[in-house]
Amino acid sequence: MSKTILIIDDDQLVRLIVEKMMSKIDSTLTIIPCEDGKVGLERLIERPENHFECIVLLDLNMPVLDGWGFLDEIQSEQFNDYQNITLYILSSSIDKVDIERAKQYSIVKKFYHKPLTSVDIAEILNFNINTIH
Repeated sequence: MSKTILIIDDDQLVRLIVEKMMSKIDSTLTIIPCEDGKVGLERLIERPENHFECIVLLDLNMPVLDGWGFLDEIQSEQFNDYQNITLYILSSSIDKVDIERAKQYSIVKKFYHKPLTSVDIAEILNFNINTIH
């Protein structure tokens, strides 16, 4: 099973930095940068649902479809078959309301504050690497 990373963030520099940091740790990853939640949903729909493990790094504040809209869509019936998705919030928000709201979504594994550190990246990748069956 291949591992795919979706970096959903409207900041191109954030996407580039996270991509480079992840590639340094694991060069076999397929990394798909997405500039908003709408593009992220489209990329998930394009992938065969049971043939990949997907880690999603999701920003909350974006144009077109923000992180909250993405989360609502991903938890809808259309995505019930996507059991191989592990989702992390990646946000510059330090608002406790955002952190508490994110906890209401069962798909969210953890809330990370920008910028991600190399320790954060290793934690995200190790969590998934260790859970492959």
